[in-house]
Amino acid sequence: MMINEKRSAIANSIPSMQLLRLVPKPGRNVQASSAVRVSGGAASPVAAPPPQKRGFARLALHATLAALLLWSALAGELGHAAPARAAPAGGEPAASQSWLVKWRDPAQAKPLPGTRVLRRLAQPAAAGVVDVVRPEETGADTSAWLLRLQQTPEIEYVEPLSQVELLASSSPASNDPKLPLEQHLDQIGAKEAWNTVHDQTAITIAVIDTGVDLNHPDLVDNLIPGTNLVSPGKLPEDDNGHGTSVAGVLAGEGNNRIGVAGILWHARIMPIKALDADGYGDEERLGKAIVYAVDHGARIVVLSVGLYRYSLYLKDIAAYAESKGALLVAASGNDGVTFGSRADVKFPAAYPTVVAVAGADPDGNPEPRSNTGPEIDLAAPWHVYTTAIGGGYKSEEGTSMAAPQVAAAAALVWAMHPDYKPYQVRSLLRQTALDIGEPGFDLASGYGLLQVDNAVTAMLKPDSYEPNNSKNAARVFPLGKKIAAELAGGADKDWYSVDAPYDGVVAIQLQGLIGAGDAMPTVRMTHDGDTSSQSIKDAKLGNQTMQWNVKKGRNYFELHLFDKTLSQHLPYLLTSTFEIAPDAYEINEKQYQAFTLSPRSQQITGNFHQTGDLDWYAIHFDTGGTVKLTMSVDSARIDPSVGFQRQGEAMQETDEKGDGETETTRSFNVTPGQYYIRVRNSMSAQASPTVAEYHLKLQVISKLTDPNEPNDKTYEATGVSPGSNYWGVVGTSSDVDWYQLRLASASMTTVQLSGIPSGIRMKAELYDKKQKLLTQQQSAPNQTGLTKELKLGAGVYYIKVTASASFDKQYYKLRIQTDKLVAGFRDIEGHWAVDSIEALRELGVVAGSGSFRFNPDQNITRAEAVSMLVRAVKPKAASTVGFVDVQRSHWAYGPITNAAASGWVGGYPGGFFGPNQSIDREEMAVMLLRTFGLGSVRPVHAPFLDVPADRWSAPAIQTMKQKGLLGGYENGGFKPESSASRAEFATVLLRTMHLTKT
Repeated sequence: MMINEKRSAIANSIPSMQLLRLVPKPGRNVQASSAVRVSGGAASPVAAPPPQKRGFARLALHATLAALLLWSALAGELGHAAPARAAPAGGEPAASQSWLVKWRDPAQAKPLPGTRVLRRLAQPAAAGVVDVVRPEETGADTSAWLLRLQQTPEIEYVEPLSQVELLASSSPASNDPKLPLEQHLDQIGAKEAWNTVHDQTAITIAVIDTGVDLNHPDLVDNLIPGTNLVSPGKLPEDDNGHGTSVAGVLAGEGNNRIGVAGILWHARIMPIKALDADGYGDEERLGKAIVYAVDHGARIVVLSVGLYRYSLYLKDIAAYAESKGALLVAASGNDGVTFGSRADVKFPAAYPTVVAVAGADPDGNPEPRSNTGPEIDLAAPWHVYTTAIGGGYKSEEGTSMAAPQVAAAAALVWAMHPDYKPYQVRSLLRQTALDIGEPGFDLASGYGLLQVDNAVTAMLKPDSYEPNNSKNAARVFPLGKKIAAELAGGADKDWYSVDAPYDGVVAIQLQGLIGAGDAMPTVRMTHDGDTSSQSIKDAKLGNQTMQWNVKKGRNYFELHLFDKTLSQHLPYLLTSTFEIAPDAYEINEKQYQAFTLSPRSQQITGNFHQTGDLDWYAIHFDTGGTVKLTMSVDSARIDPSVGFQRQGEAMQETDEKGDGETETTRSFNVTPGQYYIRVRNSMSAQASPTVAEYHLKLQVISKLTDPNEPNDKTYEATGVSPGSNYWGVVGTSSDVDWYQLRLASASMTTVQLSGIPSGIRMKAELYDKKQKLLTQQQSAPNQTGLTKELKLGAGVYYIKVTASASFDKQYYKLRIQTDKLVAGFRDIEGHWAVDSIEALRELGVVAGSGSFRFNPDQNITRAEAVSMLVRAVKPKAASTVGFVDVQRSHWAYGPITNAAASGWVGGYPGGFFGPNQSIDREEMAVMLLRTFGLGSVRPVHAPFLDVPADRWSAPAIQTMKQKGLLGGYENGGFKPESSASRAEFATVLLRTMHLTKT
């Protein structure tokens, strides 16, 4: 779930901290459930600092991150030796025609043409490196292939492996009964992958979510102690259900004859509760959760959460996780249909080292509800069947369910290649994906649909972007992501295309993966087509970032070793970032720097290119008029806010909607003078720069004209519809505005005239069809509005509007509101009890409560109830009973005393009746039973679940129920103590009258 509604301010926890939400299936609420404590093993919670110390804790966390990142720089991927260029993947069982290949030196292991590596044998280092291989193509010439291997200098020997075929036979299929419902497993080749590997218990996988059902039979054996950051000291129990579903996709225990099978049959899952029962958290808690996971040994962190705001805090934590050898996998978001092209990939998925996972539909196409963008790495099935809180199972959907599929695949890759670095795991998953959507890399599915079977059997290519030795063969380099490739000597060139969404600056970080003690060869990078002196840059350091100014559209970059004679291979990492160029109205972040606009309708396009950017605009009006502002944005990473003020007066800000939604102000009346407009990204007080534009539309009416003219005569009268607003001006002192109203039935009609200018008096006159004056009303001096209400029959009417003086610098507003009269009441049309109320009105049993209103949903009082009863039955008992709170002057004195004398109702201790006290449903039943003399006996069984047989009102309720006069609710209850409404009482009264023929 994500944050789409307006967030409450989070009290200064970290600068501009924002709420996080789960990424759930759209259109459904995640069901909460009571917590179940896990048996055997306790969680390891992290104690949260007291509120007054949280600021210091955050500073400490920032400082710790900075220190850890600095310390780990040499230990991270920058300091790793270049990966073995033949690092084998695989692990599928050897066929009858498979061979053992031993390398003379492990460092010489490399990809072999026409050869598929099935697996690398696990054996002591002293025994050397031995791979199990076979020809890549079925039916290939085995003799020629063997001869090529035997002639390879780096290979010590090649010998057949057919005698060990049985020891490498396929694992049995999972016997979990709900496996047929897990169709997503077929989409990603998980079942085929199980023939190679299905367990990963050598590493820890953290699930940062709402917790996990710790006693779920399909999860309990795959869980290890975690922590609860929402309620420190408690177990990370799932009180929402989302985290349990994520964990089931990842590692529901397989082949245990229970429920479902996760992609991982056996694993070590660390549940970390960082989101509450409603699926909300904040970036501070999320950051703590990631640090906790990494520091407690997690190699993979699953994050089915997200927010649209870029956070330097979380970016640093993502980099820290990468430096410690941990892989973060996150959901991209589910707003594709809601926001369309504005639905950018959410953070943390959009950070360079985080694997961003989109959704795919059951047909293997990109899911349109999934967020899109250049940060997408892979797609995985949107629809899954998985574990549910409380020990059950259910269907789920969303990128929240896609992310754990990729995390599980990464875990299996690490099971096959435990020495891989995170970037190598990312690369192998990308290389082995199935291309879906648009050919090649695309914004909806990244590198394609996850294919687990390919990922656990394929060879990791040192440079999957080859061939890209020319501009025409350039490969897509997605903005905002980190990729791995290789320069294979001085003659090799690597070309990439970068699609800039706007004019701006592209920064590319080059990290050479050189061995310890090796010198970094100089790499030349060229921005093709750039004629400036800055088009060519040389990277001489092992970690260097270079920048180029770029134009919107496709840009090409070429890399090669400066020394073209070198035979050295240079594996490298590239990370791209983009900064949007300042808009044409900068510098305007202060009011005194406001960019001056002409006083006319127009649209301007700007952006927020720097932290906390504010854009100010000034307009000087020489005449009066109105101004209306509309601010739309290109991305949900902007929460638009627009303010308008007259110089020297308070700013009137409009910020009513959420991320990515258009804001529209009311129409402001302006008079000659200076006015200011301020727009900002209200995502936070110091919102980060955003790669997106806003569009500010100004609708300016400098001199007001009457849109209804000509309407100076009755035959020119403007037709009005009830409930609509009509705007006008009085152009001259003799101007008259006529409006025509047609009523199809008798109605209560309200005429409202507002927006009367200061110093002017306005008059509204009402005429019938024959132009006979029915009523008129004039505003008092300096009165800004007037209202007149009256009852009108069906017909045609005219409203004449005049003013004591002309005005055209602001509009007056005319609004007619009508309420159809039904049985003399204005508030029962369309009500479920309208027929009963009409019938009782015809019988003279009911009356209104003033202003032609019946108030059907209002609680009925004791005085109102007995008044209806007396009118219905007309008792002959003498009014001999009195009450201290019902004087003779009370409107219901007669009905109350008559009803009491007839024994229908009684009073309260002290001689009180409580005429204004509401009656409840059981009192209603007793009153009606007594009034109409319906007999009753004590029921043997409870008439309703919440009305036991021994309840004081049970006999009356039972009788009313048996006679079909009263009913209960769908849950079997009666709600005896709930107040009865006037409509309910009227309906039951009419039924009883019909039954007794009263």
